[in-house]
Amino acid sequence: MEALNELCDLVAAHPDLLLADKLAWLSSRCAAAPGAAAPQRASRAHLHSLLALARLLPAGGAGAGAEGDAAPPAPLLFFLASHAFLSPAFWPQSFAPAPFLARLLPLLAAAPSSPALSSALSAALLAALDVADPTSAPLARAFLSAAAAAAPLPLLPADAAPIAARLLLEFLGSEEEPIRAKGKGEDTLGEENGGAKEVVRRFEEEEVDELERKEVAFRLTVHMLGGEGGLETEQIGKVRNAAARQVRSLTDFLKIRKRDWREQGTQLRARINTKLMCCQAAVGVLVRSVSTMDTDIKSSKDMLQQTLAWFIEATKSCILSSWRKLKICEELFCTLLNGISQITVSRGGQLLPVLLIPLKPLVVSTCSQADMAGSSPGALFEAVVKLSCEIIEFGWTKDRALVDTFVMRLAAYVRERNDYEEEDGKGKEAVPVIRLNVIRLLAELCVCLKKWEVVDMILPLFIEHLEEGDASSPSSLRLRLLDAISRVACLGFEKSYRESIVLMTRSYLDKVKALGASENNTVPSEATTERTETLPAGFLLVASNLTSTKLRSDYRHRLLSLCSDVGLVAESKSGRSGADLMGPLLPAVADICSDFDPVSTVEPSLLKLFRNLWFYVVLFGLAPPIQNNEAPTKPVSTSLGTAESSSAIALQAVAGPYMWNSQWSVAVQRIAQGTPPLVVSSVKWLEDELELNTLHNPGSRGGNGNENSAVGQRAALSAALGGRVEVAAMNTISGVKATYLLAVAFLEILRFSCNGGILSATSTLNRSNSAFSCVFEYLLTPNLTPAVTQCLTAVAHRAFETVLSWLDDRISDIGEGADVRESVLSVHACFLIKSMSQRDEHVRDVSVKLLTQLKEKFPQVLWNSSCLDLLLISVHNELTSGPVSDPAWVATVRSLYQKIAREWLTSALSYAPCTTQGLIQENFCKPSGVQRTQHTADVVSLLSEIRICSGKNDWNGIRTANVPAVMDSAAAASGAKKEAPDFTLEVLSTAVVSATVKCNHAGEIAGMRRLFSTMGGINMGMSPPGTQSLHPHQSFDEVFVSKFVSLLQNFVVAAEKQPIDNSQFRETCSQATALLLDHMVRSL
Repeated sequence: MEALNELCDLVAAHPDLLLADKLAWLSSRCAAAPGAAAPQRASRAHLHSLLALARLLPAGGAGAGAEGDAAPPAPLLFFLASHAFLSPAFWPQSFAPAPFLARLLPLLAAAPSSPALSSALSAALLAALDVADPTSAPLARAFLSAAAAAAPLPLLPADAAPIAARLLLEFLGSEEEPIRAKGKGEDTLGEENGGAKEVVRRFEEEEVDELERKEVAFRLTVHMLGGEGGLETEQIGKVRNAAARQVRSLTDFLKIRKRDWREQGTQLRARINTKLMCCQAAVGVLVRSVSTMDTDIKSSKDMLQQTLAWFIEATKSCILSSWRKLKICEELFCTLLNGISQITVSRGGQLLPVLLIPLKPLVVSTCSQADMAGSSPGALFEAVVKLSCEIIEFGWTKDRALVDTFVMRLAAYVRERNDYEEEDGKGKEAVPVIRLNVIRLLAELCVCLKKWEVVDMILPLFIEHLEEGDASSPSSLRLRLLDAISRVACLGFEKSYRESIVLMTRSYLDKVKALGASENNTVPSEATTERTETLPAGFLLVASNLTSTKLRSDYRHRLLSLCSDVGLVAESKSGRSGADLMGPLLPAVADICSDFDPVSTVEPSLLKLFRNLWFYVVLFGLAPPIQNNEAPTKPVSTSLGTAESSSAIALQAVAGPYMWNSQWSVAVQRIAQGTPPLVVSSVKWLEDELELNTLHNPGSRGGNGNENSAVGQRAALSAALGGRVEVAAMNTISGVKATYLLAVAFLEILRFSCNGGILSATSTLNRSNSAFSCVFEYLLTPNLTPAVTQCLTAVAHRAFETVLSWLDDRISDIGEGADVRESVLSVHACFLIKSMSQRDEHVRDVSVKLLTQLKEKFPQVLWNSSCLDLLLISVHNELTSGPVSDPAWVATVRSLYQKIAREWLTSALSYAPCTTQGLIQENFCKPSGVQRTQHTADVVSLLSEIRICSGKNDWNGIRTANVPAVMDSAAAASGAKKEAPDFTLEVLSTAVVSATVKCNHAGEIAGMRRLFSTMGGINMGMSPPGTQSLHPHQSFDEVFVSKFVSLLQNFVVAAEKQPIDNSQFRETCSQATALLLDHMVRSL
């Protein structure tokens, strides 16, 4: 049956495959149905067959009948018409009918309407409604429930009318008017105990089975209202009364306490669930009934207002009920609110004043519930927010003044103090839940509506209370308000954004300054929560959601300024740990720097802030260890009373283990990806001693003197650079200068460890986004002292070691991982090749050393096409495009490139002679005209001295070119003739000849393709005029690939009998290869 189901799914997914004969065949594959004389037990195979056939109906699976009419397959019609499914004897043993029916009925509901299917469904529904046998009642309920869930069913008007009449019988006894609403202050359960028992008795008289039947009847009736063949106006009134009685009974029903019920446990839970589901279905009937009424008559408006009043009263009952956490109660509440929204919108703005007056108490009642004050307020709160947003959005253009009044009345609850601060000397009590929840709701309204006018009404109240009101001191109210203004700031309205961020940054800095101000005062827990959780979470939320480029730039500057100020304050606090104060800000800084391009032009003020950030990150030990790449292992430290020397912190920061929150470590790595090089050649304050001294006062760290602190910083710097700097040179560096250089080392090494040294702000891999472009900025700084030059050179080598380790860790990657690895390798190699043309001799030397190590460690870079092209062509163009004519520099660089290129090509040919020759030939094919003339002399001078021979070569060790078979392949690929056992393959001559031949063949293919396209293709075989050719139209590739295959087959046949013309065979292979390559390029 699984195969049959899959086949039916395939046919249903492709209606163009659906033919009558195929459906007939599928029907014949289904198991036979039980006999009609008596309900026999069906097999599982038969039931699965019915589902398989039903899958075809939504795709137009009709036409299986003998006359080709629109009737569904006969087995389905027989199943519905026989009514056997209502008998327990019909179903296989241990088979669940309800899930089967729940799968079958939706498929039937999605089928195209047909008289046969409509009649069968109508008869089945009537039979299920009329079931009297208690043993068949559960099956009837299962069928009706599945039909109600799948409705509307494809019923024709003639078949829908008897169902509507029969459903009306389910509401007998409900013709009278709905029960009277209680007046204000009336409470049935507030009477004597006998009154409460009477209410319970009245509800317990409702049978659960009867409630289930009413629920199904309501759900089926909804689709009969207003449609052709449905209920008449008088009948709609009866159904409406029945539905109203259920909805209005909710007030008393939900007030009954659990202990007042005589039923308990599962029995009580079943009654409550069934009652609430019945009321939920009744809400749908009421909403549908008012939508079908004539809008012009007065009674229609009265009924709408009456229905709104019922719904609002029912929603209040749900909120105040002890059962409000039940899922069905939440669903009922959401259904009521959706009904309120639909009714209000359906009559334009007429009902808006009627709704907004009772809507405010409803919202306030929801906000008054204590169980909605947590981090997740629940479905009831979210539903109220959704309704409020819909009504405000709807009334925004209908009656703006009324909507503004509604919002301001809600906002007034933020001001209410309720005298909770002082009471009989007992001290401050908890903030009322209603205020906390109203603040949350107002923030949600701002976020959902995204209207600056709403924000301007609400945000000033928040800020007023934070700065001058009862939320100016640490409290849960202040925490909730700070969370709210951070959410408002995310919207990106400039005025509200600036007001919110200024308050948040000032609050954080004030909390940092207050630490340790008075040792005798205990810091309130709310103040600690504000500094360590609420404000950092708000900063991160804003960084993650701001989309405006202008505001992101402003926010980046403000956050970096805050970090600089916090670092300075933390440094001035002797014995305090700056990591605990700056660490919580790092995730937000990382997020706001994630889209910053580190190689872009940076203003000096912003660059200074980046420098300050990294200075303090290193000083406080917040960066992950770089010596052994150890992962963070220790949790966050919350102790601020330990006094550790700066030298101990610096050494542990280099070698590990990490002492702080692992999230801070990840954030520092992300910040490294978006930080520009901490140097600008025209601005000297980045390395100026006076500037650095304003950031760091070594004498304040644990009582150590300046010299002791300087020794510790130099020791950490030496460890970070792997001991590459001479001791004498290191001793000439001051303490603050050592900290700055240590920050540079951490930044650049982490930049290479995260993403293989690829700057993530750029979208494509090219030599401009290699992180070496940042490292070399330091080396290009003029007037560096010898000691600083040694340190910066060591940083470049440590960064290079980091990327080698990154590549080594991925040496076994395959697929996409291997592509990324090779791309990273190529990007760095291209940058180093490019850097060999720098005017600074030291930079050229570093580039040559690193490039040599790179190709020795990963020789596959030698035959990388990008690197070889850059070496042979791009370099020449760069040399001639300098702004200042310097013949000595041009001669030096040209000689260096020729030397490197000659070594490069020789090594590449020794490893991969065939591939390298192909790349050289391709290099000859690329330029044309003036370009070829410009670079031919340089390339020819390189290649004319390179030869591959079968004897002694210039390389050491065993290489691929030492294998005779490889040399044979290289000779064949180049077109050289190998006649003697020992031969020499001249790279220049073979490359030029082969490139010329390949260019000619590529041109032939391109010309033939253009001619083929101009002629409109070729039809294989002629047909008489006015008739269609029997042969299909063939494309250029199909025609010529088949021709070349035929020619090559002829060569194979001929070679078995006699020698063939090798030159002709080679030319045919080359032409065929040109065709395939041209096809591959066009298909990309």
